Order: sequence, then structure tokens, then C-alpha cells
Amino acid sequence: MKMVVIHDLSTLSPEQVLVRIGNGEEIEEIDLTIVPARGTLLLTQATQKHGGWNNIPDEEMIPAIAAICQQSNPKITAEWLETKLTRPQLAGLTAVVQIQAYRYWKGGNQQTPKQEGEEKNP
Repeated sequence: MKMVVIHDLSTLSPEQVLVRIGNGEEIEEIDLTIVPARGTLLLTQATQKHGGWNNIPDEEMIPAIAAICQQSNPKITAEWLETKLTRPQLAGLTAVVQIQAYRYWKGGNQQTPKQEGEEKNP
């Protein structure tokens, strides 16, 4: 009898990651628990095209970040990000998106590299 291995990824439920952005009375909440694969792929392509995450020009980065944020909050557009956030806020949001987009899967793969602060897989 042939052995079957099933990896049920539908049962993975990462901790919820909520981000509040904006200023004054213009505060919006974004749920970045799940970053859609399309967003991650677009960021990966831009990273490769420009030779690194830090080299992606704002005119490509901001719309990509907005597209990811729109999954949970349709109000967030590239224009909204550019006009409602300070540069440090935008940089912080970009960092959170990057962490969430490239988060390692913690199930079943013994070859997965450890993230900072995590114990090594047994």
C-alpha cells in the first residue's frame, strides 16, 4: 500500500496582526494577518528587478503596499498612504508588510531557517 502524506494548510491560523495608521481623526485599521500571495509575488519581483528591497522606488513600493492593505481595508490607496502618513509611518508600515509577507511557515518543514528569536527546529 502506498503511503499518502497530507499537509492541511487550511488549519494554519497565524496570530492576528493589526496595524493602525493615520493621524488625528483619520485613523484606519489594517489586518495584515494574511498577506495575499499575489502581493508577496509582486514585492519579490520588484525586489529582484531593482536589486534589493531598499532599492524599490516609491512609485512601485507604495502602490504595492496599498494593494496589500486594501485586502482588509478598501479605503487604503496609494494616494491615501502618500497624503495621510508621515515618512516614518510609511516606513513602519512597509516593514510590517515585509515581515508578514515573508513570514516562514512553521509546519512540517525541518529545513525552514529559523527567524530571529525562535528556537531552531528539532
